[in-house]
Amino acid sequence: MNRKLFWIILAMFHGLFFIKQVFFNNSLIQDSVEYLFAADNLIQKGTLYAWNMNFAFNADWLTKRPFLYPSILVMAKTLSGGSSFLFFFLIYLVQNLLSLNTIRLCLNIADKYNPLFSRTKVLLFLLFSISQVIYANLIMCEIWLQAALFGIAYLLIMKEDSIYKYLYISLLIIAGMALKPVLMPAAFLFPIALIIYYRKQIKWLYLTISILPIIFAISYSLVNKQRTGYAQYSSISTINLLHYNSYVMLMNEYGTTIADSLIDNIKINTRGMSYAQKQQYIEENCKTLIKDHLSQYTYLHLRGIAFALFDPGRFDITQFFNLPHEGNLIYQTNQNGLMSKLLKILMNPLGIVLLSIFVFNLFRFLRICLFIAHKGYTWPLKLIILLVPTYILALTGPIGTSRFFMPLIPFGLLVFILSYKSKKT
Repeated sequence: MNRKLFWIILAMFHGLFFIKQVFFNNSLIQDSVEYLFAADNLIQKGTLYAWNMNFAFNADWLTKRPFLYPSILVMAKTLSGGSSFLFFFLIYLVQNLLSLNTIRLCLNIADKYNPLFSRTKVLLFLLFSISQVIYANLIMCEIWLQAALFGIAYLLIMKEDSIYKYLYISLLIIAGMALKPVLMPAAFLFPIALIIYYRKQIKWLYLTISILPIIFAISYSLVNKQRTGYAQYSSISTINLLHYNSYVMLMNEYGTTIADSLIDNIKINTRGMSYAQKQQYIEENCKTLIKDHLSQYTYLHLRGIAFALFDPGRFDITQFFNLPHEGNLIYQTNQNGLMSKLLKILMNPLGIVLLSIFVFNLFRFLRICLFIAHKGYTWPLKLIILLVPTYILALTGPIGTSRFFMPLIPFGLLVFILSYKSKKT
């Protein structure tokens, strides 16, 4: 397949999902609604609050969604002049272009290390990676996070060491943090990585630049302290710790009834506390629960990583196409058993699609293993390509789904291409 035909088909693939959203039944998931509320409240109230301000106030909504994506939505709303149609047209158009550009950067790297790669195979990879075009056409920040993550890898692989290279990487880490709290630990890991890399001769200017994300993380947490009374980067970390990490672990260990009771008891005990006291109490008790059930939690954490790698994305597909959805699979697999639930899901017209994607995900994992074992590339190159996926997957935890792998699709594509043929680098 020639280059021109490849990009035409790939653009049409994105375009079909774009047309569906803009002209036929625009789909919004719960997270989308929160981002839209955050944007509207920034415009109307001048505050970053990710829910309806006419409802009872909850300080969690002040910090649950970091500011960057709501700010992008504010820009699109401003440019659209109040037109809902134009707003969605603009935001989805930009996100589709961002998706295509990230794929372009991926193929630029592939051209350097394997210029004879098959575009037909690449296209098949992307057609099976349906979450790429789904999230390019949703009010969600995943496609922006993907661009930031792969931008970091692109700079590390393709650019010579310089002040500007590490400045751009620092800015991309900051942008990633401003999109999703998941990159916050990376702010502290980045300087450590540079110290290890330049251990024989420390590059002090590079190291100074690498501290910028730490300054941002601390400053943003202090701003949140002024807004809520608690120095926290985002309330979503506490929410996930209570309602997902701890709850899923307890459900798997004791069943739904006891899990509900223990979680409800934690919430009841926070009544009358200040917001800071409430957050600290929840975090301390959840960490104690996890510590007391460490072996069970470790198993569920590893299983979550596997889910992120192999999940065919039932939730993504059903929500995007407004298909029947039977609830949260994360909870259901802990209630009714994994295999019985999966078999039930596959016994419907959508099942063949999900099964096909699942088989593709198994094949994708095989190519990752082959890339790791391949002797045609140096370990530094392998580490750079695998560093971000390893980091993201390691933080996935028990709530792993296809959404967590979605920002990693360009990394998976690059590994897929390079696993077929390589040359010494």
